[in-house]
Amino acid sequence: MSVVQQKYEELIDAMPVHVKVARAVQMFQWSRDWIMRQVLAEKGPMSEERLKLEIALKMYGHEESVRQLIEKALSHVSD
Repeated sequence: MSVVQQKYEELIDAMPVHVKVARAVQMFQWSRDWIMRQVLAEKGPMSEERLKLEIALKMYGHEESVRQLIEKALSHVSD
């Protein structure tokens, strides 16, 4: 392990749990926002409900059972 990696891990380990959770939430939100921009760029404007489902499909659609649930929900949503 490099000195930089070791120092990074020490700093992360020293963080209080609430700070680690807050950072994880921020990273998740950043990822979701990035996917949202991708979906809108690819498919154009859509309803908020459809957008949420399209984002979920990109994030979780690799699991077949989840994909089926999302696609079923999408079939009942207007543009």
